[in-house]
Amino acid sequence: MYDYFFKIIIIFSVISPLKIYASTDDKKVVITLKNGDTLNGTLIESKSTNDAKFLDHPQLGELTIRESIIQNFKFDVKNTEDKTNKTVETNTSTSSISNNNISEVKSNDEISKWSGSISIGLDEDIGYEDFSRSLDLDLSIDLTNEKSIYTNSISFDWTKDESQYEMGGPYNVSDSLEIDQKTSRDISNRNMAIYYSNNYDYNSDASYGRNSLISSIGLTKGFFDSDDTSLSISAGPAIHFVYGGDECDIITDCGENYLSSVFKLNFSNKLNKKFQLEINNMFTSSYASTAIYGNELSTTLTFRPSDSSGFNTFFEYENDYKEFSSPKFEDKYSLNVGYDF
Repeated sequence: MYDYFFKIIIIFSVISPLKIYASTDDKKVVITLKNGDTLNGTLIESKSTNDAKFLDHPQLGELTIRESIIQNFKFDVKNTEDKTNKTVETNTSTSSISNNNISEVKSNDEISKWSGSISIGLDEDIGYEDFSRSLDLDLSIDLTNEKSIYTNSISFDWTKDESQYEMGGPYNVSDSLEIDQKTSRDISNRNMAIYYSNNYDYNSDASYGRNSLISSIGLTKGFFDSDDTSLSISAGPAIHFVYGGDECDIITDCGENYLSSVFKLNFSNKLNKKFQLEINNMFTSSYASTAIYGNELSTTLTFRPSDSSGFNTFFEYENDYKEFSSPKFEDKYSLNVGYDF
C-alpha cells in the first residue's frame, strides 16, 4: 500500500505540468486605455482577474493593467491565427504609452515586493536503497523590491524520512530542517557584492551535531550574468556553532563555536524555454583541534511548461558531507512538483 501510494504521487508529479502545458493557449489581445493609448501583447490568463489584466508586452515585458483605466478589451484574432499557422507577420497596429499615463501601467517587477516558490515531492536516500522513503517540502521567498539596493532571500526545506535498516524490520522516523538566509548589496559596477548569510541545519536522527548554524560575511563576484546564464562565487570568514544530540556531552567537537571559512558556488543555465539547470555548492572549513570540513552540493533540473504558468516539475540530486555530525554523509535524489508565485 505504501509503495502504491508513492507510485501514484510520482506519476502525478510528472504528468501534471505536462497537462497544464498541453492546455495552455496564449491569446493575443488589444487593450485600449481610457486616454486613447493601445497595448498589444499576450494575455496571461492564469494571473488575470476582474480587477486587473496581466499582459506580456513584446517591448515592456510583463505589465499589470488596472480594469479602471481600460476603455476597450478585445482578442486580436488576426495575430492568434498567425501564431496557430506558424506565420510570422508584423503587427501593423501601434503600441504606445503616453507620458501622462506611464505611472498607471507598471511592470510587475516595480510593484511586486516579493516572490517565491513552493514545492512538494518524494526523496530517495541512495544509502538505504529500497528501505528509505522521504516526503520533502520546500519553500523559498525573495523579499527584494526591484528598486531596493539590497537583495534578501530565505528558504525552508523540511524532510520527513522513514528508514528501514533491514527487510521486515521496524521503521525509524526522522525529521530534518534546513533554513538558508542571505542578504547582499552591490558595491561596484564589476558584479561585486558584499553578503551576509545564515545556514541552519537540524537532523533529529543525529547522535551529535543535531543543530548546526553557520553565519558568514564576505564578497560575491558574478560572472557572465545574463538572462539565460549566471555564475557567482562567494567567499568569506564565518562562525560555526554546533550543538545537540544524545552524545553531544561526550563529543569534544559539539556544543562549541568555531572560526570557519565558507566558499560558495552558484550556477544557473536556462537550457531552453522550458528546462533550467542549477548547481549550488557550499564548502566549509572549521578550525577546532584540527580542520573539520563540510560540503553541500545540490543539482536541480527544472521543467516549466510556459512563462505564463507558475507550475513546474524538478528533479534534484543532493550530496552532503558534514564531519561535525553523525551520520556524516547524506546522498539522495528527489522528484518534486512546485509552483512559482
